[in-house]
Order: sequence, then C-alpha cells, then structure tokens
Amino acid sequence: MTSLRRFYKPLQEFISSPSDFKLIYSTCKENKFVSSGIKRICVLDSSFNPPHLGHYALIKESLSHNYSHDEKQDERAILLLLSVKNADKINPAPESFENRLEMMYLMAQDLANKFPETKHIGIGLTNHAKFVDKSVSILNYLHINGIDKNQMKLTFLVGFDTLIRIFNPKYYLPDKLSNSLEEFMKSTDLFCLTRNDDKITIDEQSNYLTDIKEGKHEHIPKHWSDNIFLINNYSANVGLISSSSIRADIIASNNNWQDKVIPEVKDFIINENLYSPKKKI
Repeated sequence: MTSLRRFYKPLQEFISSPSDFKLIYSTCKENKFVSSGIKRICVLDSSFNPPHLGHYALIKESLSHNYSHDEKQDERAILLLLSVKNADKINPAPESFENRLEMMYLMAQDLANKFPETKHIGIGLTNHAKFVDKSVSILNYLHINGIDKNQMKLTFLVGFDTLIRIFNPKYYLPDKLSNSLEEFMKSTDLFCLTRNDDKITIDEQSNYLTDIKEGKHEHIPKHWSDNIFLINNYSANVGLISSSSIRADIIASNNNWQDKVIPEVKDFIINENLYSPKKKI
C-alpha cells in the first residue's frame, strides 16, 4: 500500500465527526477552496472507483461550456466529491475510500496542470446520498466560510443515467418530486453528457430535455429545464467508459483499461495492485 496515506487522518476525522461536508484538499495556494471571484462550482460527485476519462470529459466540457455571457472560465472552481455514506465500513469493496481519495488527488493534480486558469480544484467528503442534501451541505459550508452562497451557482456534473435518477419520483416519496427539489433547482444547475447506451439512443436522451421544456413529464416542472444543460458527448468511446468495466478488465487481466484512465492513476492501480482478482470484490 502507498506510504503517503495523506488522506487517512482527514478521512477518519470526518467519519467520526457530526459534519456532513468537509473539504480535505485544495490546489489553491491560499489554502482556500473558493473566493469572492468564483461564480460557479462544478461538482463531480462519484464513487471514483476508479476515476476515469469519462469523469475527465465531464469536467472538460463543463469548464468550456458557455453558461452565461458574463461568466469567465477562471471564475469557475472544480469540486471532486466522494460520498462516504456507508462509512461504517472503512474499507468498502472494491477499494478503500483512502485509495479512491489518492486517485482523486492524482486527478486533481492533472486537472490543475491542464487547466491552469482554474485556480480552485478541491476534494470534498460528504455523508449524504441525495444530491439535494449534498447541495445544501456545500452551500452551508460556503456560508460558514464567508462566501455569499446567493452569488455562487453549484453545478453538478452527471451522466444521463444519473440525471434520470435525480428526477425519479420514487426517491422522494411520500413527498412530491416538485416539492422536494424546488429549492435545489433554484440554487443548482445540472450539467449532463449523453452516454452510449444500448437501452436508450442519443436522440432519445436529447429529447428528454425537450420533453421537460414542453411539460411532457408531469412530475417535473417545465421551468427546471432552464437549469439543465444536456450536451452530446464529444467522444463515443469516452461515453462507453465506466468504473465497473475498468474493474472487470483488470480482474480479467485485460489491459484495455489502461487507456481509459490518466497515466498517474494507471500507475497507482498497478503499483498498489488495486482491483486484483485475488481481492474479494
């Protein structure tokens, strides 16, 4: 295992604390995640098991997207967010939170090198499962640290399958979806990339947003469409990448996975023997 263990202590402290959000790393030299000059935080919430080029594509596209004419790219921050909802198991399968955080750190360093205009790239922990609760915890953190949350827009970066889940009414019963997410949709944008899927075509995915705008989803208010940015994935191959497929390739000793992650993550997986078939999955 890695000798660095840079995230062991903050991870343990968060798990044993009553906090629902903690920033454990930032590329900002002043050791702050955001400043008054930041107008948007692009939040990539994932299991990062492992982080891959599909995640990278979401960040790249979200940073270059024109959300509004008066917002510049250097006014955006990136937050890599890991949920430790099941934190009673410190070493969950397939990989420990600590190893995932180390890979997230390698990704953050790579993003900082490739997007130097993005001065704030952070890694955060949450113990919430639902996006609406994660959003509230981040906004509260900003408020406590002197940032006017009304001047800051959170943008969750999601794949199409996650977008569908967010708007699935069953997760909010017995309350109505429109009631549960109204405040969330006021303070939060959803940036989504289409993905190659044998169950739903790219056209069907693109039409989903149009259908919301036209009121064809009775449980989703039409005005929420103003806060949803649905973009066609720039690469068909990237749209096929998933953490589970990478883990399956490693278990099968298939080296095709190696070009689906950044080189630093690839080396970490190999050196630490992660996802080995000898490990219990």
